[in-house]
Amino acid sequence: MSPRLRPSCRLPSQIASLIVLWALLSSPGVSSAQGSDPKGEPYRPGDVVAVPATDDESADEEFRDPYGVASEARHADQISSQVRYVLEGIVVSGNERTRAHTVRKFIPLKQGDFLDPESPELVATEWRLMGTGWFDSVDIRLERGAERGYVVLVVDVEERNTVIIEQLVAGLSEGVRRTTDRGRTLFPWLGFKITETNLAGLGIRLSGTALLSEFQQGGRLDLRYPKLIKNEYGIRFGTFFLNGREFYGNQPLVSVPCGLPTCPGTSVVQNAVVRYRRGGFMVGTEKDFTSKLRYTLDWVGDIVSVLDRPEAASERTGNDVTPIDFAIQDGRSFASSIRFALVFDKRDDPGLTKEGVIFRGVVTAGTRFLGSDYDFLQLEASVRRWWRLPWNHTIRIGAFGGAAFGNTPFFYLFHISDLTDLIPSRFLEMQLDARQPPNLLNTSIENNYLGELAWRLDIGYNIPVYERVRDRGLREVNLYTLIGLYGLADLRDPRTGLSGYSGFSRFPIDLTFDFGFRFDTRVGVFQVGFSTLLGFTRL
Repeated sequence: MSPRLRPSCRLPSQIASLIVLWALLSSPGVSSAQGSDPKGEPYRPGDVVAVPATDDESADEEFRDPYGVASEARHADQISSQVRYVLEGIVVSGNERTRAHTVRKFIPLKQGDFLDPESPELVATEWRLMGTGWFDSVDIRLERGAERGYVVLVVDVEERNTVIIEQLVAGLSEGVRRTTDRGRTLFPWLGFKITETNLAGLGIRLSGTALLSEFQQGGRLDLRYPKLIKNEYGIRFGTFFLNGREFYGNQPLVSVPCGLPTCPGTSVVQNAVVRYRRGGFMVGTEKDFTSKLRYTLDWVGDIVSVLDRPEAASERTGNDVTPIDFAIQDGRSFASSIRFALVFDKRDDPGLTKEGVIFRGVVTAGTRFLGSDYDFLQLEASVRRWWRLPWNHTIRIGAFGGAAFGNTPFFYLFHISDLTDLIPSRFLEMQLDARQPPNLLNTSIENNYLGELAWRLDIGYNIPVYERVRDRGLREVNLYTLIGLYGLADLRDPRTGLSGYSGFSRFPIDLTFDFGFRFDTRVGVFQVGFSTLLGFTRL
């Protein structure tokens, strides 16, 4: 802070101005960084104030306006913009399970740093701590330190349950056990992901994911320890095993041995199914560039064993019949890839977001230099932006785009079930339903189920119908609806000129929509959507 100046005699205005300016610049509490102005309010406990002043009003006037052109308001802004404070310490309060040093890792300041009370980093830190999912609320404020010019940064948190159900999905799907089945069977399935987001209060994230059904089973275990090395770099580890089936073809035609005395040759069936087992592991690291921007870098190894697949199969594409590319090698194969992801996350809450934005860009490259049997490159980018409306409703706009190049295995290609809401999405990268979604726009997308080029645009609207009054298990209930447009194509065969299609129908695009309820509870956010039920009726 600037010392109070009292000149002992009146000097010419130019000389007095230079003396006062020299005294201000040589004072220990003044710098050129942005600061705050208390606007003349009295100094109270907990306030952060900067009150440079002189006892002599005329001398102050000479300093403010030595050339007769600066106003009093401009002088106040100039002085306040030169004030910063020294950070005396960081205090974390309200935490019972989370270690204080774990919270401090997310604060880009340390004792002795100069602190600008108007710095956007303070607000960004609040957003970053809320984004961890450990807290219901985060309040960062400054309090007066032991000496004038020093402040204490207080982080006041309200914790929430950190053992959550991140995903809980169930449904009734249509599938087959094997290619030789004459028809398709309805079967139930259940998938879930349970996560401890703050193990032992250290910020360790431990997740377990599983899928159970008659035809497919799988499990995955993920461990993430952020800011482990030098409080900057984190480690990541994952392992998984899947017993799955992939369904191929639009009205597929598969020749299989008949196997009956009355049918010594072959028979044509309407299913093309690849049964496989896939397992592997992932190791990687991560780092926060800022409180909102971070990256992850992983190595992923996939071991795939094909248990059964048709020797040859064809499908209808428009008026033509073409062979099916199963996008997988026979027997056992190995996919070794490097995955880099860049994430910008500025959401007020990762569960039921009301405002903010999240961007995620991913590059995955498989190469024989890493021992892979597949050389491929996959690119993905997605962004979602939320706005809180004055009447407390929320509107969201989302966009996704992706492309795959080279010899890409089917589990790294884009699947139509991940783009539409009218059939169940893949879970653990396993296809759950053999059905195609309804073709609402009657386009050539009815021929596409796997693709190298994918995109989606959507807009959603949330209406809160219940918000908690007290600390109960059910925190909030939202009614949501969304509508979107998506496309899926093959880069080698974009299928905009298939026989049997003309005009707009040549383009492989379609509509999707969904509506339902989201429930924010102590154990996670649950979503009940009704679009897959409508899709099941084949509208």
